[in-house]
Amino acid sequence: MENFSILIVDDDENLRIGMATILEDEGFTVHEAENGREGLEKLEQEVYDLIITDYKMNEMDGMRFLQQIRNDFPSVKVIMVTGFGSIEHAVEAMKLGAINYITKPVKPKQLVQLAKNVLQIGEEDITPQEKQNRLKKYYHFHRLVGQSKPMQQIYRRIKEVVPTDIPVLIAGESGTGKEMVAQAIHELSNRKNEPFIAVNTGAIPRELIASELFGHLKGAFTGAIADKKGKFEEANEGTLFLDEIGTMGPEVQISLLRVLENQVIERVGSNRSIKVNVRIITATNDDLEKLIEENKFREDLYYRLNVFIIEIPPLRERQPDIPYLANYYREMFNLELGKKVGGIAPPAMEALKEYQWPGNVRELRNVILRAVLTANDQVELKHLPSNIIKPGLTQVNITFKPGIPLSEVEKTMIIQTLKAVRGNKLKAASILGISRRSLYNKLEEYGIPDNEM
Repeated sequence: MENFSILIVDDDENLRIGMATILEDEGFTVHEAENGREGLEKLEQEVYDLIITDYKMNEMDGMRFLQQIRNDFPSVKVIMVTGFGSIEHAVEAMKLGAINYITKPVKPKQLVQLAKNVLQIGEEDITPQEKQNRLKKYYHFHRLVGQSKPMQQIYRRIKEVVPTDIPVLIAGESGTGKEMVAQAIHELSNRKNEPFIAVNTGAIPRELIASELFGHLKGAFTGAIADKKGKFEEANEGTLFLDEIGTMGPEVQISLLRVLENQVIERVGSNRSIKVNVRIITATNDDLEKLIEENKFREDLYYRLNVFIIEIPPLRERQPDIPYLANYYREMFNLELGKKVGGIAPPAMEALKEYQWPGNVRELRNVILRAVLTANDQVELKHLPSNIIKPGLTQVNITFKPGIPLSEVEKTMIIQTLKAVRGNKLKAASILGISRRSLYNKLEEYGIPDNEM
């Protein structure tokens, strides 16, 4: 490991020397700096593979140091050291680009393992492009998987609407892959080089949805400490995907109707119109016509959104796609977890095909994740949940929350995933399909200690 050079930045001399000694004993080349300013000077003179910096320091604290690194040395990997339990500090640091964090008191084994994880020592070095190439064999249309008749119809509908800019409404049960279809429309259109912004309107409090979509001016409401662009402005010239539109309140529905008619928005607290050029794709798992009858959704907005509809059938209605999807996720998690699960045994595949999948593709994804985590050579019946092996049993009731695709066994899945990636929280969050913030919240909620990772 003599080829890997680490810079430790900390104004606590004892802690700095202690970490340096631990890492040097493992074969790393280690340099030290007592504050952020000295650290920047060293970065001007030498190339480092990894920087480990304290959050609180004199002269220049860890956050200012991290910001400067991101501006001047964006390729350098950074680990932030924070006080025990300072999850907020860690999340803040990772938003600014830190790749991981470690809490005090620093444990030698954890420090060494974290450094190895970040530097990918002992891991197969597979580039994102190589991963995509290995997954391409499972694609049937763009990056969508499935060749059943219902999916062929969806592919035809996508081809029909791609050359236009008309609004698209994607309807289907939760977990069927509505956002994937929206992404395909965007990436095949002439807007493909412009932003694709996805918003789950059902996950945003009603009082904040207008601000999130249209932006706001400083002082427009309590907590509006600065002017803010909304998602429409962020998506200008590109595509805005609005999921769960049936949850939007009446005022936001009126504003959305105005955008569809005039392509103008107004930030909350302003009466100045801002012109935008955005293609709008919406999605719902609600019966919008029923919501109209109940006066919960505007009929005129419905007809503006329902110009071109793509209906995604539930997974139970496209059984031929299950083997393709199951093997696609098996390969994807092999790559993410560094495993070599070679296939799915015929009895296990038969069970997957017979199951009704109330949680649709999202549920299948989670089942295959758990199977790959626990399997070695191939996925067998014993690696599947009991309610899939014996459909008559219902003791496993999988539920899904917006933006957090985890079943009721999520604690076990989180621990198993973290162990599989040797505590790399960034990679674990990516594999689990949740944000880093959500992962940290779950670790705190379940009280999962570092020694379980």
